[in-house]
Amino acid sequence: MHDDLYHRYEFTFLVPLLTVSREHTLAADLGSRAHEANGLQLLTMTAEGMRAVTTAADVVERLTAHGVRPHRTHPDLVTRQDIADRGGVTRQAVGQWVRGERHRTAPFPVPFNTVSGGVWLWGDVYGWLRERDYGRDTGLRYPTLDEHIRIDRHIAMDRGEPGARA
Repeated sequence: MHDDLYHRYEFTFLVPLLTVSREHTLAADLGSRAHEANGLQLLTMTAEGMRAVTTAADVVERLTAHGVRPHRTHPDLVTRQDIADRGGVTRQAVGQWVRGERHRTAPFPVPFNTVSGGVWLWGDVYGWLRERDYGRDTGLRYPTLDEHIRIDRHIAMDRGEPGARA
């Protein structure tokens, strides 16, 4: 496969409560990892493909074939400290990026939400960091906000939810 065309993506989905045996089957068959966070049942998977949205649609199809219908994606939201930790930089450097004091020609991604000083979508931040050689390249790609929206729309359409085709 050509490196420029195919990427390895990581997706996390909010899913219905899974039995332990279903978790083990999904892990064995699809390489997924089930975990709980604040009462939410989450399922994380990696898959290879050309684009995040089409790759995620394939993952959703494979999950559905295994009897699991995801509710939606679960965005990986990060704080300034998370960004510093994952990017291998100081929190002060992240603050300078956010305020536009460094890298003015390539603005830092806008926050997903401004709660508690801001939270960002890891997919947006990771791409920005990779372009500037910060942090360790894991070889994975993560969905951007636009991709999350498009994947969630696909899930809603697949579930037949009203208004999903609008």
